[in-house]
Amino acid sequence: MRSITRVSAVSAASALASFACLATASPAQAIGTAPFTITESVDFAVEGANTFTATGPLCAAGTFVDDVQTQAPSGGSFNGPDHSGGFNLVIRTTYSCTDGSGSFFALKHVHITFTDTGLTNTGPIQLLGGTGAYTQLTGHGVDNGTASGDTGTGLISGFVTR
Repeated sequence: MRSITRVSAVSAASALASFACLATASPAQAIGTAPFTITESVDFAVEGANTFTATGPLCAAGTFVDDVQTQAPSGGSFNGPDHSGGFNLVIRTTYSCTDGSGSFFALKHVHITFTDTGLTNTGPIQLLGGTGAYTQLTGHGVDNGTASGDTGTGLISGFVTR
């Protein structure tokens, strides 16, 4: 009986130690994450004139190319924009760093809304790898932008996993 009590006491102590470790551990998602921002500038009149600046573990500046994958009205009608004048886009974006560190890829799902002076967009973004220093890059954030005339700006903020 004595050995069973000792085994039970050791098991109980091990279980308590395990629970104590779990209680003090940080969430797995919070480990190795860092905030970032990307500020995009678009000149619709000049092809290939899309530039960006960035913060966080991304390169400081470069150029980018948007490739629209899917376009759909948000109201379910395929006859044009929905009753609010909006539609959805799925965009694959390649950001190329001017410092030579590589390129990184993003998948954006934005809702476009027309305004009196142009348009606005908002939606989630995922960072999905790249080349060079960015092959293992993953992250997520929110893309908010505006456009009027021949120019547009976008501000993306979120977190990358290192």
